[in-house]
Amino acid sequence: MDEVDLRIVQLLEENGRISHEEISKLLHISRPAVHQRVAKLEKNGVIKGYRGIIDWRKLEQRLKVLIFVKARCQDFKEITAKIMDVQVPNVTIIECQRLAGEWCMMLKVRATAPEDITNLIDEMVQYEEILETSTTFILSTIYEDGRKEI
Repeated sequence: MDEVDLRIVQLLEENGRISHEEISKLLHISRPAVHQRVAKLEKNGVIKGYRGIIDWRKLEQRLKVLIFVKARCQDFKEITAKIMDVQVPNVTIIECQRLAGEWCMMLKVRATAPEDITNLIDEMVQYEEILETSTTFILSTIYEDGRKEI
């Protein structure tokens, strides 16, 4: 992967709908060269897919929260699957990260109201593997998904 490939990846991360024509103009290379490079990046798994960026405020899920979880981790995959299967109205778990250190896991969650977060935590702590949680409400986002939010 060279500098041109890296720049193509950055442009696609900023805007997954950018055309090969537009990339070719920005990088001063031919459109067929862009097409070949993108195809190679896809084939090699560097580009895993394309996705929409959601404006969660328009879905009324204005709250963004980080929930840190301590769990008995004899079977981390099993407890993760249980947590990801929890269904609470007005709550969407958008990320789950395994951590090293004091906490085992971090969830990034979207919700409509603080009580929705309470309901999610109440459901999660019913599992005996969950030892403790700590919740942090995000006040504002400065940079996310490869783009500035401010």
